[in-house]
Amino acid sequence: MRARTIGLVLLGLGAFLLVGALMMSLVLAPTLVRLPLDQQSTVISVDEDARYLDRSELEEARGTVIVNLLVEGDPGADEANDDVAVWHYGTSITDADGELIVDPSENVNCLDRTNGEAVECAARTAEIEGLTLTFPFDTQKRDYQVWNGNIGAPVTAGYAGEDTVEGVDVYRFEVSIPATEIDRTEVPGRLAASDEPSVTADVVYSNERTILVEPVSGKIVSSVENPRIVLKNPNGATGATILAATFGPDDETLARNAEDAADTRSQIRLVGTILPWVLGVLGVLALVAGAVLAAFAPRAADSTPPRHAVDRDEERPVPTAAAN
Repeated sequence: MRARTIGLVLLGLGAFLLVGALMMSLVLAPTLVRLPLDQQSTVISVDEDARYLDRSELEEARGTVIVNLLVEGDPGADEANDDVAVWHYGTSITDADGELIVDPSENVNCLDRTNGEAVECAARTAEIEGLTLTFPFDTQKRDYQVWNGNIGAPVTAGYAGEDTVEGVDVYRFEVSIPATEIDRTEVPGRLAASDEPSVTADVVYSNERTILVEPVSGKIVSSVENPRIVLKNPNGATGATILAATFGPDDETLARNAEDAADTRSQIRLVGTILPWVLGVLGVLALVAGAVLAAFAPRAADSTPPRHAVDRDEERPVPTAAAN
């Protein structure tokens, strides 16, 4: 009787574990694996031998250029919810003295918390399409559209193979932006290779960028790019260089990014794969053990006396009192 009871308990436990595994995989994991609403990060990139236009002297210079990217989530925004994150981010590019080389940029973007793509929302300050600050969870070996604020359009980040950074496996994506006119501005003629006192010059931008992405988390471990912004006069001649540099994370930042991506990857695998599998296997084992015990456990003996014993009692003569 005891073994049969244990078997029935194991059957119930097995069913519970299987349902738990299914719920964790289909409901809990997708709920937890989302971009954070309260994102906080700062990325600083330095090129100590960049070329740039000194805005105060209106002359080309060579030296240290610093890019500072600040990202801050806004969980209290009206559009922030289970599916959408609202992130503020801004970029400043300065020389070693803190003087701006190009105008700073500030944006508010709403991101799909699962695939990382920009979505429509009232909080967004500009038209943005595609990916911006992260890749999607479970990044695939395919091309993605990545937003470039300088040209105001999405560009193709082409899948280019696999790599390893600080022991973390990553996918490599390549972005190539050919020379593109992004603005027109009035400048002294000498800056635009012109003999005129002043000319309206085209501001032309190009870039080559390599992005390394940890595919499970979608986190960008490294982004190395080579922006080039130059002036061109109305005749097409190239004038002064506004910016020509190589930006990317230093060794310390690269190691920190790789560690952060690895930690996030482990958490995602724990919730989305390891725990559901463990619960599922334990559930199956419990079901099998419970079924065996319930089926083959001996039943309790029947307390009803045998039929033939009852019959013999009924056939036995009833003693009577002796006659006087």
